[in-house]
Amino acid sequence: MKFNYIEKTPIYTALSEIGKRIFLPDGIFYWSGRAKQEAEIIGTIGSAYAYEKDFVEGGSSEWLPCYIKEIKDFSNFTVNQLVPYSSIGGRLETREIWKEWIIKKSFYNEQESSLLARLKKYITTPVITGGVSNGIFQSCSMFLNPNDYIIMPNKRWGNYDNIICKLVGARSQSFEFFKGNEMNIEALRIAIETVAKIQEKIVLLLNFPNNPTGYIPTKEEALSLVEMLKESQRIHKKPLIVFVDDAYEPYVYEKDVLNRSIFYDLHQLDENVIPIKLDGITKDLLIYGGRVGFITIGLKPSWIGDDKELDSLKKEIHNKLEGFIRANISNCNSFYQVLVHKLFKENGFDQIIKSREEVNKLLKLRYEAINSELKKINNPHISIDPNSGGFFLFINLDPNKIKATDFADYLLKEYKVGVIPIQKADENINGIRIAYCSIDINKIPELVKRINLALKDF
Repeated sequence: MKFNYIEKTPIYTALSEIGKRIFLPDGIFYWSGRAKQEAEIIGTIGSAYAYEKDFVEGGSSEWLPCYIKEIKDFSNFTVNQLVPYSSIGGRLETREIWKEWIIKKSFYNEQESSLLARLKKYITTPVITGGVSNGIFQSCSMFLNPNDYIIMPNKRWGNYDNIICKLVGARSQSFEFFKGNEMNIEALRIAIETVAKIQEKIVLLLNFPNNPTGYIPTKEEALSLVEMLKESQRIHKKPLIVFVDDAYEPYVYEKDVLNRSIFYDLHQLDENVIPIKLDGITKDLLIYGGRVGFITIGLKPSWIGDDKELDSLKKEIHNKLEGFIRANISNCNSFYQVLVHKLFKENGFDQIIKSREEVNKLLKLRYEAINSELKKINNPHISIDPNSGGFFLFINLDPNKIKATDFADYLLKEYKVGVIPIQKADENINGIRIAYCSIDINKIPELVKRINLALKDF
């Protein structure tokens, strides 16, 4: 983006390097803003919406953000719960119950008692951040210097680049995400090899279900991915940090794909493949504006000699993370920390999962409907990326025929449909993201019909 006017003022001269580098690209908020004004069918919003009666028994016919019904039960908070600052790393009771939630989400059964015991003992108590976005910034700031490389798939959430490259100042070593309908694990291996030659650590970011594609590895692909990361760490003998963005973790719509975060499989490795789990209440508990996220770091038994050393290690890590939080946002929203704790404590994990399942079922039906409708389009200039979860899917457009931003603009102006275009020639990306999470299932056939008409116009 050009800043023709500010560059002529003394303000620009006085800006830091970050101040000169940072800007808000024409991404999700630009296209979402236009869609609100111009569109009849809006597939830009990354929040799940539905008629209340479709996910809450006795609900109204109002079109609302999907929520867990238990959230309506809370009105009696004390002044001491709402008014004071939370501690820098977050309210301890909320952090501890979120750790229990993480353990619950592992789905380890009674026959996997050793895995469960390792998980309970060798992860840090989560530190609370200002949403997952802030968690990404905090953890990347902790592990990446300016000009360090981080490995990311070419198809990724656009705000990663804003946070990691523009703000932190790191560089992206991109790899082609797909080879056919599978994850391109070989391309990732080559990216790891490239980075290992130039720095003393390897840093990787993974996000399943992926934004913008909705991709989740099959269980077989996940095994291959974990094995490749394990072997790569053994070969290069350098710490391999894996940021695991679990924003959309619960939304899995197929049986043959990984049904839990890859964090758990990476945590069980003895090698120095170090997973850092980034999750939060935004999608996990369908509280979009709460802005409470968590950073949880997986530790290795070989690093310490006894429980006393383990406790000291956790305290030191916690101190480092609190240092970043204090310097950046001071501390996080107390109200939603109290709310999360009460939700879990007064209802139990199983009840929360049961209530959220109503939304999950609703989104699965939309996922099935939109994929079914898109299969009816017979056009050699498009393809759909593999998708099996999350809130989105991605349609690739032939860059020699249709530029993504031109298509999204035309689709909005002529057919009143809002989508998010992603067009990066240097990353081999040219397509549109559709947020079916916010489109009523009855409008999906019309959505796809309009997209097909627009494609024919091009």
